[in-house]
Amino acid sequence: MLCNHVNPLILKIGVQTFTKFPSMTLIMGIVNCTPDSFFDGGKYNAFEHALKLLGDGADILDIGGESTRPGFTPVSEEEELARVIPVIEMLAKEQNTKNFQISIDTMKANVALKAVKAGANIINDVSAQLLQTMIDTNSTAVISAPVPDVKKYLLERAQWLEEHGCKNIFIDPGIGFGKTQEENIACIANIDELCKTKYPVLLGVSRKSYIGKIKGLENSNRLIPSVICATVAAQKGVKVLRVHDVAETKEALVMLTRIYTNQPCEKHTSPLPKL
Repeated sequence: MLCNHVNPLILKIGVQTFTKFPSMTLIMGIVNCTPDSFFDGGKYNAFEHALKLLGDGADILDIGGESTRPGFTPVSEEEELARVIPVIEMLAKEQNTKNFQISIDTMKANVALKAVKAGANIINDVSAQLLQTMIDTNSTAVISAPVPDVKKYLLERAQWLEEHGCKNIFIDPGIGFGKTQEENIACIANIDELCKTKYPVLLGVSRKSYIGKIKGLENSNRLIPSVICATVAAQKGVKVLRVHDVAETKEALVMLTRIYTNQPCEKHTSPLPKL
C-alpha cells in the first residue's frame, strides 16, 4: 500500500479531495443491476446490496446495468437506463447521511449523461470511448485499456482528457478485456509501472475468469486469489480497488496499513459533496 517509488498524490473524486493518500487505498464496491453478471447477476436486490457494501467499508459504489463478461449479450439503452437510474437516484439520497461516491459503469454516452444527472459523479467506461461525455459532464473519469499495449493506450487518452479540461482522471489496465491470459497476469505483476505515471490507477481483478485458468485454481471460488491480487496491487501503489468482496478486501487493507505504517486504518470521514 505504501510504495516508495510512487509519488504522493492528492486524490480527487468529483470535487472531493482525499488528503490521506497514498496511505489508504479506496475500495470501489461492484453493484450489478443485471440478471447475467458472471458473479452475482440476479442474486441480490441492487439497492440493498449497495447499502450492504457501504456497511462493509466501500468508499465508492460502481453501478452497472450491462454485463461485460465474455460472451455477454448487449442490452438496449432503454433497458440499461431502467436498471441503473432508479438505483442511482436512491443511493444519491443516502449521501445525505453516508460518506461515499457513485460511479456509473457503462459504455453508452446517454446512460452516462443521465446517470450523472441522477447523482453519479464518476464515469467508468471499459471501452474508453466516452471521453467527450466525461468532459461535458465534468465527471471524474475512469478509462480502461481493452488492448494489450496498456500504458501507451491509457496515457494518450488521459492526456487528451487533461488537455480538454478534465481534472480527475483514473487509469485502469482493463484486466480481462482484449488480453491473453499471460497478458492479464503480466498487467497485474507490473502494475507498479502504471503507478509511476501521474495518473492514479484503478484496478479491477475481482473474481475474474483469469483466476480459474491458473493451474491449481481451476475449482477456486476466486475469493482468496482476488484478495491476494488486491493486496499486492495496494502495495504496488494502486489507489482504487474495484471489488465484489468489500468486507474481505477492507480487512486485508486494514492489516496491510497496520503492518506498513503501524497506524490504525480508518474510513474516510470528510464530507463527499455531489457535483
